[in-house]
Amino acid sequence: MRKVLKNGYGVLAIVALSMAVVLAIVFLVALIVGGGAGTTLSEFGGTLAEWSIYIAALAMVPGLIYVYVTREHSLTSRKKEPAAES
Repeated sequence: MRKVLKNGYGVLAIVALSMAVVLAIVFLVALIVGGGAGTTLSEFGGTLAEWSIYIAALAMVPGLIYVYVTREHSLTSRKKEPAAES
């Protein structure tokens, strides 16, 4: 179960990050092109931004479940001992 949660979070996070990179490129091209084409690209970028936010929020679900299942997170102050992967 831990591996499924970790992989699910990883895939969704990579997809959201990739969409953010594409979004930055779309807005940059829209800024360079300008005019009607730039407006159209910006509107597409807005739609892409909404989907990216939804996917990033969805990625948090398996991430949070993983934190509660393992009872550890990246800000844990105690010394981490190597554990066997399940």
